[in-house]
Amino acid sequence: MRLLKGSVLVLAIAGVIALVLASRAIARPLTAISAISPAMNFAYVRVAGAVIDYPSLSLADGYMSFEVQDASGLIRVTAYRAVLDKLVAIGRIPMPGSRVTVEGTLRVREDEPSLTLNAAEALALDAAPVQVIALSALGAMRPGDRAATIAQVRRVRDAGSGLRIISLRAGSAEADLLIPLNLRNIFGESPAVSVGDWISVTGAVAEYRGKRELLANSAQEIVAAPPMEYDLRPLAAINKNMTGQWVAVRGIVNKLRPMKTGILLDLKDNAGGAITVAMFDAWFNVPFSRTLRVGDGIVAQGTLVDYYGQLELQPEQSVDLIQYQ
Repeated sequence: MRLLKGSVLVLAIAGVIALVLASRAIARPLTAISAISPAMNFAYVRVAGAVIDYPSLSLADGYMSFEVQDASGLIRVTAYRAVLDKLVAIGRIPMPGSRVTVEGTLRVREDEPSLTLNAAEALALDAAPVQVIALSALGAMRPGDRAATIAQVRRVRDAGSGLRIISLRAGSAEADLLIPLNLRNIFGESPAVSVGDWISVTGAVAEYRGKRELLANSAQEIVAAPPMEYDLRPLAAINKNMTGQWVAVRGIVNKLRPMKTGILLDLKDNAGGAITVAMFDAWFNVPFSRTLRVGDGIVAQGTLVDYYGQLELQPEQSVDLIQYQ
């Protein structure tokens, strides 16, 4: 009898263990973020989506949060102390463009849901595939997608101590590249770039004030690239219908007209075309500004402007003017 009771107990325990293992093996159904309601407060759910911004991370405070977006809505996910320590140890920190599946406990306050990770294993992530595009195609991509492109550095500035913004241009297309200075232990050291450098960059697509931007995930995804060739327009083809466009031209200096704020360069070509290049403060940073003479060859790029009925090409940076023999 005792043997029979012992056998029954062993079978019962084995049954419970089997049920637990089976329940863990079966994936919990996904919950649409928009379906989360106050009645689900403290429920344990599973959601999936794209990470659309940099995480807020403080190792000293044992805290991390990031936002996940699916087709229906947005939710903030948090991890604390031991869970965060393990995520860092295994290199599983969500970055923009990551595709994640997370399980955890819901907390719904004033219809604003958040989810707390109870274990590092409850977070699975993978990077979205990278699409190689021209910078001009960035506007057609969705936030959360990942793109690789080549562009020229036009400006480098810091927004506080946590973010570096690198303005990029490729022809008429412009976009900002963001680098998280406060995530050096995850991202790496910000690469040294200067105005005029051409770089190849991979990043997640994001949107700020209606404009697409790129969020770099690691320093290794920003590397030097060979300059792209200018799409040179014949001077005779420049017309008022192109006003406001970014245009590149080649010509011979026909006249120099210095100003206090810069210079006016009259260019001509062998086909009889002509245009005025109006360059302001950036002119004084042009390496050959003191040696340029009538008859020298120039490649100039800039915005085409109608100035009181006269078309002018207005470069932005000193690198927009190149001298050739």
